[in-house]
Amino acid sequence: MSSTPVFASPVPGAELRQAGEQDCAALAALSRSAQSHPWTEGQYLDSVRAGHSCWLLSAADGTAIACCVLMPLPDAVEVLDVVVSPKWRRRGIARTLLSALCRQLPEHVESVLLEVRAGNTAARALYRGLGFREDGVRRSYYPADDGAREDAVLMSLPLH
Repeated sequence: MSSTPVFASPVPGAELRQAGEQDCAALAALSRSAQSHPWTEGQYLDSVRAGHSCWLLSAADGTAIACCVLMPLPDAVEVLDVVVSPKWRRRGIARTLLSALCRQLPEHVESVLLEVRAGNTAARALYRGLGFREDGVRRSYYPADDGAREDAVLMSLPLH
C-alpha cells in the first residue's frame, strides 16, 4: 500500500499523504495532544523505517489533523495507531480515513486487525460501525493513568 488512497476528506483543503521521517516530530506532537499514553517521535520513526504505512492528514495550512499507522502482515494488516486531533474530532475523520485505507488494501489482505483500550468506548463504537468484531481480550495490556493496567480488546475486520 504505497500510493495515496482515494480520500474524500471531511475537511476542505486537507491532504492525505504517506508520512516520512521528516514528519515524525509532527506525528508525536499530534499524539501528545490527543492520547493519554502517546507515541514518541522515536516510535513513529521506527514505524517509518520498518516499512509500515504511516499516513498523515494535514489541513491546508500544514497542521496535522490525523494519522494512522498500518503494519503489513502476510495475509492481514494491523492498525497500530489512529489519532485525531482533539479540535478535529466528531467530524467523521477517523471513519473516513480508516474506510479509505481499508478500501485500498491489496487483494491478498484477508483482514484488518487492531487492539483498543477496553475503556475507549468511542473508538470501539467506531470500529464496530466499520464492521470490526470483538474477538477477545488481552488482560492488563495497557498502562493506565493511575498506575494500574487496562485490558485491550482485540478486534478484526474480515475483508473477503
